[in-house]
Amino acid sequence: MGIEVGQQAPDFSLDGSQGKITLSQYRGQKNVLLAFYPGDFTPVCTKELACFVEDWSQFQSKDTVILGISSGSADSKSKFAQSLKAQFPLLSDSDKAVATAYGSSGFLGVSRAYFIVDKQGIVQYKHIESLPFFKREDAELLGALAKLT
Repeated sequence: MGIEVGQQAPDFSLDGSQGKITLSQYRGQKNVLLAFYPGDFTPVCTKELACFVEDWSQFQSKDTVILGISSGSADSKSKFAQSLKAQFPLLSDSDKAVATAYGSSGFLGVSRAYFIVDKQGIVQYKHIESLPFFKREDAELLGALAKLT
């Protein structure tokens, strides 16, 4: 279930570390990497998002914004983003409605998953991790983004 490559990405509005963000606000302007992650301040999620922070300029050079999404409160997202010095928003999907729409809601919460949405709002890349302690390398995601330009 969930969204597949080639389909229109479901729009959403979520609160988070930089206020309310709506996916469609980027349409026609930027590619979007949706990075679903299980939880704030957990070891693998901290490492994963720290890699995004470290490689932020490379994502920007691909005309891409990153939206980190997990359950938990907007306040927790703000504290986590501040601890990471994240230049991109972390968003609260507290009822897991967005994760469910994308097929990344699991039995224990939000699964680690990646979706690249192009400037027209079409999903061009999808990967849902089978186990939460695995993550995609930024090089793989940047490579997928390079194919869009």
